[in-house]
Amino acid sequence: MNEQNLPENRSTDDLAEILGDSATNRSKFVPENEVDDLLSNYGVGVEAPQQRSYMNDRLEKMRQRVINESPTSQQMALKKSPLTFLLWLVGCVLLLALIVVQYVVFNVNTLVKDPDTNEKLISACKILSCSLPSADINNVLLGGVGHRNSMIGSRDSESDIIASIINQGNQSQLYPNLRVSVQGENGVLGEFVAEPKDYLISEEQVEIAPSHEVFFMFTVPIKNDEIVNIDIKPFY
Repeated sequence: MNEQNLPENRSTDDLAEILGDSATNRSKFVPENEVDDLLSNYGVGVEAPQQRSYMNDRLEKMRQRVINESPTSQQMALKKSPLTFLLWLVGCVLLLALIVVQYVVFNVNTLVKDPDTNEKLISACKILSCSLPSADINNVLLGGVGHRNSMIGSRDSESDIIASIINQGNQSQLYPNLRVSVQGENGVLGEFVAEPKDYLISEEQVEIAPSHEVFFMFTVPIKNDEIVNIDIKPFY
């Protein structure tokens, strides 16, 4: 660069001294205003301090506005339309109702045996026009109760208990549970509770037809000669 192209009030030595071009002056502190003046003299545009301060203030205000206007998750939830919330609520209710219906359908035979649950199901079916299996213990009788030497196990140490369940009602009845008590001369020899799956040949049998009798048999590890009486009580 030629000296005649430089401004008259600045020489190359001055420029080197201010900009720290020489090794001896690199650590010298140069005030910001002198650097701005020097750059201005060489045609380099320099923003005035007031302009820089104004721009910095503007940028800071814009940054704060962006931060303040960013919606939180709670605000996003509040901004959801009422229709969306209503649809979500209806979907939850329908899903809960479907779960309850599935539970009742798959466990209806067990639920109707509970008196409290049975009353609620009957009330619901009156509204929905549905039918339930009957579990009225008053329509169930036990008949033909007897015992003999076992024909399945050991004749010397086991006995077969034979009986029948009679449905005396006009509609099908669920098979009841049975409380069996085997009694001897000196008292009770043994007691147990049998569910329908314990005394029915097939688990697919769940109901006794109206005015129908079904025979069943148990084998117990008690000698037939020791048995005096057998008491069987049905219950749901």
